[in-house]
Amino acid sequence: MANTFGILTALVLAFSAFVAYKNKEEYTNQITITDNESTKRDRNTKTFEGLMEDIAGLESEKDAANKSRDEFAMKLDEQTKKNEEVTSEANAAKATLEETSGRLAEKNKELEELGELKELGPKIERITISTQELEDKLAILNTQNSRLRGEKTQSAERLAAIKKKLSDMTSGRSLPNMKTRISAISRTLGFVTLGGGVNSGVIGGSKVAVMRGGEKIAELNITAVSTNTATADIIQSTLKKGVKVSVGDTVVPVEAAADKK
Repeated sequence: MANTFGILTALVLAFSAFVAYKNKEEYTNQITITDNESTKRDRNTKTFEGLMEDIAGLESEKDAANKSRDEFAMKLDEQTKKNEEVTSEANAAKATLEETSGRLAEKNKELEELGELKELGPKIERITISTQELEDKLAILNTQNSRLRGEKTQSAERLAAIKKKLSDMTSGRSLPNMKTRISAISRTLGFVTLGGGVNSGVIGGSKVAVMRGGEKIAELNITAVSTNTATADIIQSTLKKGVKVSVGDTVVPVEAAADKK
């Protein structure tokens, strides 16, 4: 009986020890899992804070791009007004020219209707002087009219250039002469920073091409633009197989890249 009791006691103690061992092992595992989750949470928190800072920066750059677009629109309005003023001056000069030409024709007609020159010598002389004055005035008006036409042509060309630039900005296309380079790359987040912005012709929302050795290796989507810098997402589906974009790669409009094929 005593032996049986001793055996049972030993079994109970052994089972208790086994349970305690398992509980300790589970406790250790839970501590490890908790530490891993805490580390992961801290990492995600830092990533989230970094993304929030990036978003704030992109919003600021977006505001700068909108301001630049509004400035271009204001310049367009000013140029349109100046063009209208030049047109008005040209029309006024044309009207004066036509009036002077009419008066000159009348004087010539009067001269033809005159009688004997001996009797009308002084009158002819006055008419001749008057005619010369009208011709001089006509020459001056012709010169002024030519100048006004030249100014009108220049104004029209400037206006067309501003309209084209504003059209490219509002249609989501970077300017045809845009050319810049990649200045920084964030491969983790999949975007790049360009060394040129609005002043270089980069337009927000446009697609641009990454060139290397005269060959397109990828396309980018411009996400934000400031005066002298821009950020863009890498369009992964356009990456040339086995190639990665690098700092220093040339960036041009996709239309310019197509022309080089």
